[in-house]
Amino acid sequence: MRVMLVNPPDELEQMLGVGKEFIQKYEPLGLLYLAAVLREAGHQVIVVDAHAESLGANDILARIDAERPGVVGFSTLTCNGAQVFELGRQVRRRHPGTRVVLGNIHASVFAPQYLQHGCCDAVVHGEGELVLAALVQRWQAGADFRDLPGTSVLDDAGQVVRNDPPGQVNDLAALPFPARDLVNPEMYGLGRISNQPFVPGKSQRATTMVTSRGCPHRCSFCVVHGSRKPRYNSPSRVVDEMQMLEREQGTAYVFIDDPLFLADRARILAICDEYLRRGLTLRWGGPAHVRHVDAELVRRLAAAGCFDLSLGIESGSQRILDSVRKGFRLKQAEEAVHVIKRNSNIRVEGLFILGLPGETRAEILQTIRFACRLPLDMAQFSIFTPYPGSPLFDQMAAEGRIDTGVRPDGSVEPSVWARYSQYICFRDVQPIWVPDGMTADELRALQKRALRSFYLRPSQVWEHVKRLRPGNVLTAARIAWRGFF
Repeated sequence: MRVMLVNPPDELEQMLGVGKEFIQKYEPLGLLYLAAVLREAGHQVIVVDAHAESLGANDILARIDAERPGVVGFSTLTCNGAQVFELGRQVRRRHPGTRVVLGNIHASVFAPQYLQHGCCDAVVHGEGELVLAALVQRWQAGADFRDLPGTSVLDDAGQVVRNDPPGQVNDLAALPFPARDLVNPEMYGLGRISNQPFVPGKSQRATTMVTSRGCPHRCSFCVVHGSRKPRYNSPSRVVDEMQMLEREQGTAYVFIDDPLFLADRARILAICDEYLRRGLTLRWGGPAHVRHVDAELVRRLAAAGCFDLSLGIESGSQRILDSVRKGFRLKQAEEAVHVIKRNSNIRVEGLFILGLPGETRAEILQTIRFACRLPLDMAQFSIFTPYPGSPLFDQMAAEGRIDTGVRPDGSVEPSVWARYSQYICFRDVQPIWVPDGMTADELRALQKRALRSFYLRPSQVWEHVKRLRPGNVLTAARIAWRGFF
């Protein structure tokens, strides 16, 4: 069967303003995993990355008109949920014989709305590789698909039926590597302005990979809750992919986009040993948890090409950390950063959230001071957003404290979803939610204060000036002015 998988465009100007320069173009790994599995099952697969190709809705429809696929699948996140809402309906009107399927977190949360408004034939829940392959197989055979586990569909009466459990791949080694050959590698990599520590040379490629799935932690603001059971690729398979990226595709840097990369210490050490045994030279970075950092591990990571680690510290208030179930003490976070810096040259980025539920102005200022006290190379200060799919979204939606876009009469205002993806320090927009006792303007001012406090220190200014190329100076200055003041 002919299948087209689409990564929809993002409304970057609407969401980020001048901050869109920070958005990097990486291969849509989720779609490329789906494509690889479908291709192994004998289907012809086309991948359209509208984000990387700068395509609009009309361009996507024109591509579908030309290719005439039997199935069109859209990766649906909150940032593009409104576009998919309309695109799905248009595809089904223009091509009645074409099946439309949606996947990813936003589609899973709003499956009833997408189905009842004629946007798709099915929604895939959870990890979609095996579910989508089974779904396409049934469509190809003309068989009934409405009882397939891991999907939501409409029954004969027009009612939404959700077939649990969600999809889950227990043996990651059973999946082929992502079908990166289905997209043009020249479209991807770190841009001329980057919010990541690694700065590639002009001819160097940067990409991402995934080595594990699932996270046992229960942070209430996080959307990685489809499966709490961690599953891992073996060290040899991880390094196989690294080696392929370095030697066949000329990759200089790879970001490991795992939910919890350092969780299995023995596996990480084995990855480091295998990396060194094969003589690889590419640099890499990834997420870390403060509870999984120790001196020996850091030294081994650095020797095996680790360039940067991101720590989700979130807050400088222990009360707030406890309220969102982070599961560590502030002292542990502080010590983790110092251990990394004392034992390596690995760059450390701290990730912080301002305006978490129940947080006060004093506690936000405490977070800013805490971030500035740590020997971090970079820091992100995000405004808390109750993202669809997170426990806090479910709680706040049930309490009527946020606008989900779904109205009491069953109608939907998809435009609301874009407000969940706006970075307000770059845009004069209202956040979807503001803590009690605080206004949107106060929250925006605190975010700008955090950025100024951290990045306008002389040492930080000098470090980031060194990262710039001559042609980027004016762009960087324009972004900094808009974001900081």
